[in-house]
Amino acid sequence: MHYCQTRFSAHALSVAAFFRLLLFFTVCILGGGEAAAAPSGPPAPATPENPLRVALLLEHPGGDNGWNDALLRGLERARRDLPVRADVLVAPPQADAAALQDFFQQAATSHDLVLVASDRMHESLRNNAANFRRTMFGCIDAGIRAPNIMCITFADEQAAYLAGTAAAMLTTQTALPGINADRIIGWLSGEDVPAMRSLLNGFVGGARLVDPEVRVINKITGSFTDAAAGREAARQLLDQGADVLVLACGAGNGPAMDEAAARGAYVVGLDNNQDNRLPGRVLTSIVKKADTAVYDLVAAATSGNFKGKEILVRDLQNGGVDITDMAPFKAAAGKNVPAGLERRLRELRGELMHGGIRLKSLREKTLCDCL
Repeated sequence: MHYCQTRFSAHALSVAAFFRLLLFFTVCILGGGEAAAAPSGPPAPATPENPLRVALLLEHPGGDNGWNDALLRGLERARRDLPVRADVLVAPPQADAAALQDFFQQAATSHDLVLVASDRMHESLRNNAANFRRTMFGCIDAGIRAPNIMCITFADEQAAYLAGTAAAMLTTQTALPGINADRIIGWLSGEDVPAMRSLLNGFVGGARLVDPEVRVINKITGSFTDAAAGREAARQLLDQGADVLVLACGAGNGPAMDEAAARGAYVVGLDNNQDNRLPGRVLTSIVKKADTAVYDLVAAATSGNFKGKEILVRDLQNGGVDITDMAPFKAAAGKNVPAGLERRLRELRGELMHGGIRLKSLREKTLCDCL
């Protein structure tokens, strides 16, 4: 606020001078709030001469062909195709909530568009976006309704349902090397959060459609960034009789996959297509098009079409989620591919897409209606 100061004697004022002084104070008071004014509309489209400054905030650098690699792929495409200057910013290792908030605020201060796509960064966005009203924020995999936040989330329970069906058909196929008679599937989560619970719920529904006696054991490592914890949790699930593991623990997925393969078990990948990482050992992957989400948010911001308060949902119908075609597994399994697998999945996909099967999402619809 700018303050205007003056001294005067009321008795010495003429009527005309009084009104001139009143006008002077009015202009000062009205002008003082200018710095806090909100943007009057969407920003002008970016150009090569005036590129959009974009930051993608990550909690770990990726490199495991998982979620972060999908995000990075989308940003790289945006960097090639759109007038942007894009930065990838990785939070300090083992950062606590205060350190993440500082990390977020520094990015928001120096960029036009900030993209976040992990649970703890979603919290930083929810708690801080109102302090950066001239910055646009893209929120991926969660909903936060605010004037400067545009969100893309996923109905990934639909793809998980299909993966559960495939995994249950596999764990009952005892003719396949590595499959035992116990009918146990292991689910490996990084943290117990609504998005993971929704995925697990969809997966269990698909598995029990095939065989109500199939057991799905859930193991939580406590972190999406602890690689060693993934291997140890996989070992524990395999010791309990699981012959198929679903890997949803972030940085721990790679070590967990290696442990499963060493023990002759099979895995279901998550977020990215993992099928060729260990061909024949990866049954399928639950794919979420995070790369497309990143690109679409950047494209909206560069074109002047960024829409705050909007939460878009990507699902089977619009191609935002699915499972892979399982080609490497089928090639390795040969005649031991469960009979009717492809037909069953095709039928269920159609029912999910057209409303014959409706799954309840356990995700929070929005972390905040910050309007």
